[in-house]
Amino acid sequence: MSRFASLEYRRIRKDKVEDNTLGITYKKETPFSPFIDMIDDSPGGRLRAARTAKQMYLVDLAAATGLCTRTIGLAEANKLKVSPPSLRRLSKVLGVSVAFLGCFEKLPESTLGERIVKARLFHGYTKREFAKLLEVHERTLFDWEHDRKTPPDNYLNKIAPILDLLMKE
Repeated sequence: MSRFASLEYRRIRKDKVEDNTLGITYKKETPFSPFIDMIDDSPGGRLRAARTAKQMYLVDLAAATGLCTRTIGLAEANKLKVSPPSLRRLSKVLGVSVAFLGCFEKLPESTLGERIVKARLFHGYTKREFAKLLEVHERTLFDWEHDRKTPPDNYLNKIAPILDLLMKE
């Protein structure tokens, strides 16, 4: 079968629901949603899915967020890790949560430190922002997140509502 005949075969069968002799099912194409049948369930794949669901080009998203098109393109290709402040801007424009874009639900939470990291990222905070919110030094937060120290009771009371919110979502 020539290359062009193969393309013609795919084009003819693309809109039908039908099984061929190889057992491959062809489905009708449906409107793409970032939450259903995602092909690439990575931060970049989710970013691209959310952008295409909004029918935005890279340039449109860049203009709306103030980020560079190259930055967004590299993030979609999973070649660049997007910072929490940039994730907040992207999530606001795309109408999805920071946790969804960052795939933060996949982070482990077996220790208190891992739960603190997950809660911080889930809400889109940098270490500096989260430390300021909790009124502690960044180094102290670093020690908590790496389970080197346990937060005192008065700070556990501040962290508890954030961790509880994480458990509800």
